[in-house]
Amino acid sequence: MADLRDQVVEDRGIIKKIQIVFPGYHGYRVNEDLRDADVILKDELYKKMLDVITNLKVGESSLVSSGQFKGLESIGVLRSRVQTAAEDVKHHGAGYSGISAPIRVDAKKISALYDLDMKIFEQIQNLQKAVNAFVQDCTSGNLNQSRIQDVNASIAAITDLNNSRETLLYGGV
Repeated sequence: MADLRDQVVEDRGIIKKIQIVFPGYHGYRVNEDLRDADVILKDELYKKMLDVITNLKVGESSLVSSGQFKGLESIGVLRSRVQTAAEDVKHHGAGYSGISAPIRVDAKKISALYDLDMKIFEQIQNLQKAVNAFVQDCTSGNLNQSRIQDVNASIAAITDLNNSRETLLYGGV
């Protein structure tokens, strides 16, 4: 995935370009652009996780078609865990950098948030691979427990990375 931080800077309108010239607004504009890039990235992460849920539904349908009803509960649990992780990623704070913010979040921290979200992106790619392998097994009528463990491990990695956001932003405050 291309670095969205550069794209946001390139897409600045005239007002934002003027703001960057004034010393009082320069830091604010830079921080807000970084924050915007992170928000855009988080939206993309959310969409990718919704695609994973759609893929799990395919696996669920395959199991139903082959008469394997025991595995349906496992897939339901996986879908629920992915949905929860997706919502957490989408709605977790991006770090307000406003002029009078109660806790100052500088460009370094906001950029670190973006880097964290790129790590989450990498874990989502691992999740997609694990789910693809799981669904492939389901399509052949096989509920593979080790594939479920792989999917759960990927979800846990995403959740752990996302939970580290508050510490990154506020130092555990």
